[in-house]
Amino acid sequence: MVAFSSVLICGIQWTAATKALLIVGVCLILLAVSGLLVMEIIGKRNALPLMTSDNEPRAEEDEQTDEERETPPFAEAAAAFADEDNAEEGILPEQEVLLEEGLVVEDDGETADAGFVIVNGERVKVRYDRSFKARLIQSDDALKSRYNELKNELLCYDLKPRVSWNNESCYSGRTTYAKFAVRGKTLSLYLALEPKEFAESKYSFTDVHDVSKYKGVPMRLKIKSDRAVRWAKELIAAMAEKYGLRTVQREAENFRPEYRDTTSLVLQRLIKLYLASDKECTEEEWEDAVIADLKLRDRAPREFLTKLMRSPISLKTNYSELKNELLRYGLKCRMSKSNESFYIRHVTYAKFAIRGKSLSLYLALAPSQFADTKYIFKDESGVSKYAAVPLRLRISSARSVRWAKELIFALGKKEGLHRTELPETDYRYVK
Repeated sequence: MVAFSSVLICGIQWTAATKALLIVGVCLILLAVSGLLVMEIIGKRNALPLMTSDNEPRAEEDEQTDEERETPPFAEAAAAFADEDNAEEGILPEQEVLLEEGLVVEDDGETADAGFVIVNGERVKVRYDRSFKARLIQSDDALKSRYNELKNELLCYDLKPRVSWNNESCYSGRTTYAKFAVRGKTLSLYLALEPKEFAESKYSFTDVHDVSKYKGVPMRLKIKSDRAVRWAKELIAAMAEKYGLRTVQREAENFRPEYRDTTSLVLQRLIKLYLASDKECTEEEWEDAVIADLKLRDRAPREFLTKLMRSPISLKTNYSELKNELLRYGLKCRMSKSNESFYIRHVTYAKFAIRGKSLSLYLALAPSQFADTKYIFKDESGVSKYAAVPLRLRISSARSVRWAKELIFALGKKEGLHRTELPETDYRYVK
């Protein structure tokens, strides 16, 4: 266009003013065309994300790690819930109940499948979907101890743990070698061993090849006793030898989680709630459900053993230290429904009790003898079951533990009990 303009201008006799106007016009046209081209390019670039937005989630999904694939977001509740356990029961979630901080969970049983919550002032029956973490947190100390021992054993073979909603996997690279699961009050360990190879062995196991998520770890062991733990360790060693897993030197860690109630686990999204029934049920059905729920809530833990297992680690530590001290005086222990007693023959010298989150130690000492001392205690002479051990100490700090040891020494001196040095035993976790 510039060459044509030059020929046109030079071939015809134009005045200087006319030539200048023509040149300016041609330049303006060129600028307009250039501007249109630039705008078209910018417009295409802005439209590109809209055209490829459908593919972007797939790219993000492809970049997800194994952990992200195995741990579904809470919004995908239906997908997370449709696992082997729930498929066997024929239960499919329909509507998840989303809750705020003001949640009230009326049923707080760690093994209950359903309960009631107050949502916007309305009492709604819900079904629980407990995660692996929630099941482990609300398990008893015996299960936690076995899980702790086996997890430490697996990690000695340089495996890494990964927790999903229903399981905990132990893997190396892209291969999963073991999985933990908790069903009810039973701990299960799945290993990457071929069950047929151990068909005639001493080991008790179940072949779960037919369950898709356990195809890679088809040998299921139920861990219910110390012998089951011992056998599991032998099979873990056999698995390590089969796959050439290397051992690493590491100190054992404490993987036992502290107990937490259902309300806190729901608020932390470790337990999901789903509507369990239609709100339009009859009055009789609703009343029956309420009565059943009240009976379940009335079974709050009253046993000393259960209270001890659910206590915080600080209380368990104080209990273990004082129990060791009492046993050094040759006392024997016996656990009843509400107490743990320490005795020789038919004479009881001390008792432990747990009230709420407080540990109490009762000693066979006359409270009147320590009325003007530094010790803080309560006289329980008027309570019949503590008449023989009327001096009650609340154990809530290191100082109270130290004072309790001094009073135990005074008790031993009064009753002629000889103290023997014994190695410290860990009584924090119930075997």
